[in-house]
Amino acid sequence: MSYTVLNPDEYQNLEHRLDSILGEERLVKRAGAAAAQEIRNRIPAGSTVTILAGPGNNGGDAIACALTLKEKGFVVQLVIPGGRRPTSATTLALLNQWQEQGFRTFDDPYMTNKACCVVDGLFGLGQTKPVKGDDLDAVLWFNERQALKVALDVPTGLNAYTGQPFGSMPVIRADLTITFLATKAGFYMEEGVDACGEIVLKELDVSVPLTTMSVVDTDEFTHVLHPRLNHSHKGHYGHVLVVGGSTGKVGATLLAARAALRLGAGRVTVEFIDPNALVFDPVQPELMFSPENQDEDYDVVIVGPGLGQSDKAKARVARALEKAQKLVLDADALNIIAADLALQDALLARTTPTILTPHEMEAARLLRRDVKDVCVDRVAAARELAVQTGAVVVLKGPGTVTTLRSSRAWINPTGNAMLATAGSGDVLAGMIAGLFAQQFDIMEATLAAIWLHGMAVEGRYAGVVADEIAIHAADILEEMRWHHRCKTQG
Repeated sequence: MSYTVLNPDEYQNLEHRLDSILGEERLVKRAGAAAAQEIRNRIPAGSTVTILAGPGNNGGDAIACALTLKEKGFVVQLVIPGGRRPTSATTLALLNQWQEQGFRTFDDPYMTNKACCVVDGLFGLGQTKPVKGDDLDAVLWFNERQALKVALDVPTGLNAYTGQPFGSMPVIRADLTITFLATKAGFYMEEGVDACGEIVLKELDVSVPLTTMSVVDTDEFTHVLHPRLNHSHKGHYGHVLVVGGSTGKVGATLLAARAALRLGAGRVTVEFIDPNALVFDPVQPELMFSPENQDEDYDVVIVGPGLGQSDKAKARVARALEKAQKLVLDADALNIIAADLALQDALLARTTPTILTPHEMEAARLLRRDVKDVCVDRVAAARELAVQTGAVVVLKGPGTVTTLRSSRAWINPTGNAMLATAGSGDVLAGMIAGLFAQQFDIMEATLAAIWLHGMAVEGRYAGVVADEIAIHAADILEEMRWHHRCKTQG
């Protein structure tokens, strides 16, 4: 199921509405109980759990969790760093309840006994500044533990909307983040990818409104998962042209072409900029090769992998922008456009579907900004680029952001550091084109390719090269289509 992602204003409005309907204390108790149940499912009964509680409502969630675990027979050590008084009335009431039952609190986590699980309930969405003092000591203590590390709602120190840390201070590094009501964009990108660990959403039995942003899941591309009709031929599945292959860079072009073929395009043709490049791929002999200026109609054209930035390459990009063919623009094509205002105008003027697949540096060039500005808020940067170009923008990286000109956006949750290998982006461009050529909706094709591209390396931590990614992705798609066929046929 695809999860809704709320921006800060949407999240704040939802919390205010629920506070008025349910009451703040009831919502906090629901969060604490839900977290306690998730923790109980992961550690032995009666284990020792150390819980860090902050002064705000995140601390209230933590104390509510502590009360529930205590009730269920766990040994719970509650830590209030520095022993300060809660600033939230709900958190103070829960702390009083804890103390009235005769339970002890600790001022310093280093004074507690070894625990099977440690829980971060210091700061949540309300945090805006780096941690310091006793809270910083508590963060350092938490990260040193050899135990199941759990963060409640948001790992302390992490901007939940951008994935950036607050300042230069360390963030909580959790094995598991139990987040409430809706998931957060920053969990899937930048520092958030490593800070959150596994993400479990608890909606707390409330209705979360639909928004313009969500996390990609298979329900976003259901038609891609349908098995093909038996009564069909290669002409039904599209013809992709891949343009690139300057001197010394033919590999990138072949990676994209092979990926398009592997993901199901009926035919794939390669056009090299280098006139002396090979005209046969011994690894993938199904690929066809064509000289430039052939006027055949292609269903999708990829321009950019291994293209280079020569005058000839620039002229080829200009020609591609002029033609009314579906386009995927990647790599050097994006750099050429970024350096030429006339080509940017031509891109914006296009009425045929166009997909851009920049990484952060390429996006920064197109936006004429420093790459740090793109990383600070990747969702905002992708949206700005979509408005500026009129294209579907796929901003690659951990938590790849895909967005339309309308600001509708998706964040991809699949993948790991094994995608950080030469040619990975070329493969993604080919996968997108390969699915798009088969007449799937532009967003279904794009989101399916991104999700499968990430899934291809899930559970792998060494030894991945780009040419394997499309192969593994196709295997996953095969399995999903088989399950769909079994399900529909009973």
